Amino acid sequence: MSEAVVERPAGARACVFTLAGQRFAVEVGQAREVVVFDGLTPVPLAPPFLMGLANLRGAVMPIVDLGPLLGLPAREPARQTLGIVLTHGPWAAAAAIDAVLGLEPLGAPSPLGDADRRRWGRLAAGVAAATAGEVTVLDAGAVLDALRAALTGATGRTGTTRSQGGDG
Repeated sequence: MSEAVVERPAGARACVFTLAGQRFAVEVGQAREVVVFDGLTPVPLAPPFLMGLANLRGAVMPIVDLGPLLGLPAREPARQTLGIVLTHGPWAAAAAIDAVLGLEPLGAPSPLGDADRRRWGRLAAGVAAATAGEVTVLDAGAVLDALRAALTGATGRTGTTRSQGGDG
């Protein structure tokens, strides 16, 4: 079976951030904004990676912990949560992160090695050169699809929200 290769222009800008001590990047076209959420509304019987819901300018935004999805430690609850709002088509969810390192141009991503491919699976688009070294470039579409599939399996309904002003 062959894997699809997503073409990305060299020097695409990305939001670089940390999660559980690891450096990741998401292309700016897939990251709508970074937000500090004050308090989350818990969702009864939700899977552990759904930290809760928050109001983002009138839209209900799911806040998710990508750690378990990426094989990293789960986050501890906190009074405030820093989140990067990931988008793909009409879908959006905020992924809890540790810190934003900045916006920067990335070199063209290199394919993942065998160990990284086993670790990140289809969630990572590759590894790219950034100012302070290499970063794992996440594919927001694949991340949101995986979250939606996990939430659908857990609840029988889709769990990410349609973004406001989208086409679909």
